[in-house]
Amino acid sequence: MRHSPPAAPLLLLLIAAVCPAQTRTYVASDSPITCCVSYADEAVTLQVQAREACDVRLWTGFRPRWAFRDGEKAAEGWRPLEDGILSVQAPAGQVLWEFGLGDWPLRGSGPPFAVKVDQKHRTLAATSFWPRRMEARAAVKLPLGLYQVTLIPAYPIPNSTPAPELRLGGLEVTEWEAVLAANGRPGLRAPADVLLDGEVGLQLTWEDTFIRSPMREVLLDTIASATPLAKIEPPGLDAPGAILVEAEAFAREGDGGPVQVSRGEHADQHGGASIYGFGPGRAHWLEWEFQTPQAGKYALYARTATQEPFSLRSLTVDRKPPFPGAALLQFPGTGGWAREDPAQWVWTVLAGAEDRPPLELKAGRHRLRLTTVGDRHVNVDLMALLPR
Repeated sequence: MRHSPPAAPLLLLLIAAVCPAQTRTYVASDSPITCCVSYADEAVTLQVQAREACDVRLWTGFRPRWAFRDGEKAAEGWRPLEDGILSVQAPAGQVLWEFGLGDWPLRGSGPPFAVKVDQKHRTLAATSFWPRRMEARAAVKLPLGLYQVTLIPAYPIPNSTPAPELRLGGLEVTEWEAVLAANGRPGLRAPADVLLDGEVGLQLTWEDTFIRSPMREVLLDTIASATPLAKIEPPGLDAPGAILVEAEAFAREGDGGPVQVSRGEHADQHGGASIYGFGPGRAHWLEWEFQTPQAGKYALYARTATQEPFSLRSLTVDRKPPFPGAALLQFPGTGGWAREDPAQWVWTVLAGAEDRPPLELKAGRHRLRLTTVGDRHVNVDLMALLPR
């Protein structure tokens, strides 16, 4: 149970609780003070602001085994009276007292813990312990990709302990799922994969009073590495069996948008139109339909423009990724949105390059979907499938 009454000036009686059987005084002083007191399992925290030095009487309900004054161990400045009441010294100004019944909690610098990437040790996170809070910081350099984040505690954490908060770069994770990690240890996993790139700062905050460090390690496991798409010369759109998919002819859209159709507002549009405003919603997707007259292998090309340094999309065909790298395709920056300069439209090959297999399609109707990963726009003019 935690009791946090509002701070208020006092003369004799600061806080009293009235119940059918008794009236209990929690904090009292003969001098004017302002304070806040909180109660947790086997621990009491008292924060006092006083105009002049005085004694404060504090009900704890137990005889403390340890005490901290402003984060430092304190054997003096307090003494037990009777019936779970302490006499506590409050100097002029502010002071923070903590009293507990269990083992001594950690304060100051604590033991570091490992940060691992794909199960390999990468760095150590430095820890600091404060009244009712642990903080840990580290920095790790990562290639652009989607990562699964798992916290591995050092011991079973009580359900009453608040959930930890983790910042990775500009992302924040506050909700967790209990899992059994790949190393066989119980852990807490972020419910969604996170996109990370470059030098990433890690900051973990856990609210509680800890008698030993709660963390064993943080696991960052690669779910998908970015597949860079190189700029290429325009493919032969008049080749026999070529299938052209106009971007503005998308069949469905979801989780974002609406995407905008440009008719004559951009330079050199194939078929007189293109789309823009694709993104920045993190899961904004567009889906196109096309027909293949016969079964076979097809290379997939796209004509795009973006002023961003790059833009990320996942690719599925008939609701499945056609190859492992399709989960995170990295469209290159083209220097602009192609509103006036047609050279800002560039071609890339999505499937059928040297490091990526072509699409293997049956005869009939198919669905092609691109889904935004991250928060960057890309304009799309045309996609083309050429037989291989």
